[in-house]
Order: sequence, then structure tokens, then C-alpha cells
Amino acid sequence: MATVWNEFELKRPPLVTLRAPNTAFAKKCFMAINKYLQQLTEPMAVEFEETAALISRLMARRKNSFRGLPGFRAICKLNAALCRLLRLDLPRELQHFRGSLPDVCDAALAGEMPTRSSFEYILVRLQSVYHLHERIRECCLAAAKYFSQLLRSNFFMEFITLIIAAIAKINRLSVLEANRCVKLYNRLRPQCSHFPQVDRHRFLPEDCVLPVNLHLIKTTQPEEPKTATTSLMSKPPPVITKLEKAQQRAKMDVGTLIERKATRNPSTQTVDFSVSSLQTIEDVKTFIRRESKSRKQAPENCITKALKKHEWQAAVTLFERKLLANEHKKALSIFLKFISSKI
Repeated sequence: MATVWNEFELKRPPLVTLRAPNTAFAKKCFMAINKYLQQLTEPMAVEFEETAALISRLMARRKNSFRGLPGFRAICKLNAALCRLLRLDLPRELQHFRGSLPDVCDAALAGEMPTRSSFEYILVRLQSVYHLHERIRECCLAAAKYFSQLLRSNFFMEFITLIIAAIAKINRLSVLEANRCVKLYNRLRPQCSHFPQVDRHRFLPEDCVLPVNLHLIKTTQPEEPKTATTSLMSKPPPVITKLEKAQQRAKMDVGTLIERKATRNPSTQTVDFSVSSLQTIEDVKTFIRRESKSRKQAPENCITKALKKHEWQAAVTLFERKLLANEHKKALSIFLKFISSKI
């Protein structure tokens, strides 16, 4: 049977209708197919198609960068399986078969029904979609296992995080899509014997037998937090008084308070300064270097903190110009008068 459902270019048998004395079973087939087609319009099915398109674009974008990596080869296989799932176009086959069912179905009414070959073709296509989703999940696990190792090595963090998220989403949605396909197959399979059959035109080979049912895939859903529901049988929460709360707080170990002596920061200590200490040109140069450094590091603790930045720069510039002009006494006199007036 594997050679039949795995054949991608499987030819659809000609749609031929024969008269059947009982058409009551056709109603079950119509309702099952109609419910499946309605589920394809839900947001989950739309998300599956959008995520598949995202994986295809990501693969095309990084084809040159990751073409030699085993995980990327799994992504290519995953994209090929998604493209094959799209080309199978199961909804179109179901709509085509649903249109051949009679409009009125009843046990006492005879009507035109499609042959068993057309119905078996639908069942084989359902098997193909089921096993194709199984292939998709295998590729997802192989790719996620490899890319998670790269993620631990901080290799292409942004791209790998996005591709792992897309793989996880397509894996979860593939499980749900496969379970929908299984439910449809299990509902349609018992009706196979009711369809009329043409002995000269059989769709399945003699050595092939359709499985009675397909197995649902178990999904592990996260446990929802239990909400606290109040009922008559549940006991009310105990009432805690203020005294009991105070006693509980007193029993708590809050540690021991430690008092530390405040240490004075040497940078915050006041420095005694007198203008009369500046007697020579060298003293003034030393004072300028010390004050310039102090104004940059701790301007609130320097001696000339009352001077603005432009005032200090003007005094230093004037002092240097007088030195260059060989007017040492005038430079010393002007600088000392300016500093004494501002401090």
C-alpha cells in the first residue's frame, strides 16, 4: 500500500456515477467532508500556510550561508514536503468529490452515486497527506535539534531564533492538521463498501488493502493553572488578625542591625588656601595645574569653585600671554589680584 499513497503523480480515476438503491450513507460522507472543508477556513489553517511561506523565504534568504549544514538540509527537506502538500491540493479533490454526491439522501430513495474507485482515490489522498505531515514533523525535529546547538554557540542568533520559532509553530500546527485528516479518514472508511463498484475498472491493485483506521497523534498541551472556585463544600480561608500578623513578623529573622562609622572622603575635605602662598611664577604654575585637574575631577571641592569656566580660562590665558611677553611681574600681579577678588 505504501507504493500507492506515496506516488505523487497518482492519476485520478474518471468520475463515473452509477445508480444506487440506497443513498442514506452519502449524507454521512457529505457532512464529514463539509466539516473538514469548513475547518480549513479557521485561523489555525491560515497560520499554517503563512508559517510555511515564512520558512520558504528564510530558506531562500540563507541558502548560500547554510547550504553545507545538516540542519539546513533538513530545512530544505521540510520546505519540499510543504510544497508537495500544497501541490496535492486535498481541498480541491474533496470539493470535486462532494459535488458528485446526490443532493437528497435517504434510505428509501435511489440516486446517482460516484463509483468506489473515486472514493478510494480520496482515501488514498488522505493517507498521503497524513504521512506527509509525519515527514514534516521528522524534518522539524531534525532541524530544531541542530539549530538549537548553534543557538547555544551564539551563531547567527537573530536568524536561528526566528527559524526555531517557525519550526516549532509548523510542527504544532502539523499535528493538528494531521489529526483532522485522521478524523476524516476514520469517518469515511466504513462507507467504502456502500459505493457501487465496476469490476472492470478497479482503482487499487489486488494486493493493496486500505487500513481500517489511522491513529491520532497525541498532543502534549501545557497544564492550565487551576482557578480557585468557591463552592459550598470548600472550606473558607482562615482569618488572620492583626495581632497574629504582628506575632508572625516578630518571629521572622530580620537579622541584626550593624552601625558603621561614617568615613570622610578625602576629596570632600576642605583645603586651607591663602593667596599669599603664591610668591613666584613656579608657585602659580603649580597652582594652575592642580586647580585645572581638580576642576575636572571634583569641581565642587576645588579652591576656585566660585569662578566660572570661562573666567578661569581667561585668567590662565592672560597669565600665559604675559609670560610669553616676558612680563613676569605683571603676570604674577594680575593673576594674584584676580584670584584674591574671586575667592
